[in-house]
Amino acid sequence: MSIAKTHSEQKIHTPAARSIREIVFGVNDGLVSITGLIVGVTASHMASHQILMAGLAAVMAATVAMGLGAYLSTAAQNEYFMAERSREVREVHEVPEEERREVEGIYRAQGFTREQIAMLTDHITADKERWVDFMMKEELGIPIDSLDHPWISAGIMALAVIVGSIPPIAPYMIFSNPQVALVWAIVLAMFTAFGLGIAKAIVAKTKWWKSGVQFVVVAGVAVVVGISAGHLLGHIL
Repeated sequence: MSIAKTHSEQKIHTPAARSIREIVFGVNDGLVSITGLIVGVTASHMASHQILMAGLAAVMAATVAMGLGAYLSTAAQNEYFMAERSREVREVHEVPEEERREVEGIYRAQGFTREQIAMLTDHITADKERWVDFMMKEELGIPIDSLDHPWISAGIMALAVIVGSIPPIAPYMIFSNPQVALVWAIVLAMFTAFGLGIAKAIVAKTKWWKSGVQFVVVAGVAVVVGISAGHLLGHIL
């Protein structure tokens, strides 16, 4: 096995990949949740401006909730990563021979020859920082660049939710007739969902049409649930 291919075949979660995941998740959450709410409120026979106010309030709540959720989850993940790194630092200093054998075992499992293993292990263990980084990535699956800034993650998620909320909200800013606005909201939501599915497929390198249909189905379920809930509440209240 070539030394140059040591890490080339490993797939890691880079910051860019995680940002894309947050964007897709945030846009989809904003799109689906706000579409469901807008459709439900319209089905309950409220006026267009009332529907718009309810939608905007929901967007604000979803933006804050999802943004803070992203902040807390990122902060918790960072704390876990740093705790694991501290443990690896301690082990490298306290039980170096055991840690060296683990390095050798990792390279052995990757198919390197005995000579290559000895050379690579000497290189890795010659620098404690490099050694710890190696153990974090190869043993624990935590790459060096895994730490994300919590507030950046929160900002990305919040903006994504807002972007996803625009298609179902925008028609109610234009049309005074709630039924006309509803039709446009559903149409825009479906097109946006399909486009989001295609974007996800491009990143994940999967079938674009399958991903697009999946996202449309999810948005469609939100529409059906929203209409059902709206009619039900309209009869009850």
